[in-house]
Amino acid sequence: MSVYKELFDDYVVEMRQARAVALAWWQALLLGETRAGADAKAAQEAVDRRWPLGPASHPFVIEVFRKYALECQRLNDEAEEGEEDEGVEDAEDAESDWGCEDVDEEDEQADLETLEAPVEPRELLIEMLPNRVEDLAEFMADFVFTPLGLDKNERWI
Repeated sequence: MSVYKELFDDYVVEMRQARAVALAWWQALLLGETRAGADAKAAQEAVDRRWPLGPASHPFVIEVFRKYALECQRLNDEAEEGEEDEGVEDAEDAESDWGCEDVDEEDEQADLETLEAPVEPRELLIEMLPNRVEDLAEFMADFVFTPLGLDKNERWI
């Protein structure tokens, strides 16, 4: 099994837990607005004004995404360090593929079992959800968070 597939599977488990917490929080916000006298439509509008990205903006959701984005980046860093050791062999392999056809658009959706580094964290954790994990794909559709900042080694923190 690919390390990226393992990472994705673990992410799905934790993100489903975070999603459950976030949806409960969202319902509590709506309930609070209706208890304060707002009708359902007004309650939704009030909550949407405060939290325009919906329940996916809950801190638990951000925490899970960040954890797995950083782990994905760590795997990428390890793979890149390994590639530096291979150097000349990679150049020879690249030349042997010269003239081969590019991947068809149908094949563009990466197979998690054979996924190779580097993989952008957002690609693995957001863009690979559709057609695999529909409940999370819908939930994370408007998610815009990206880990910000670099450590002393210029890695995302």
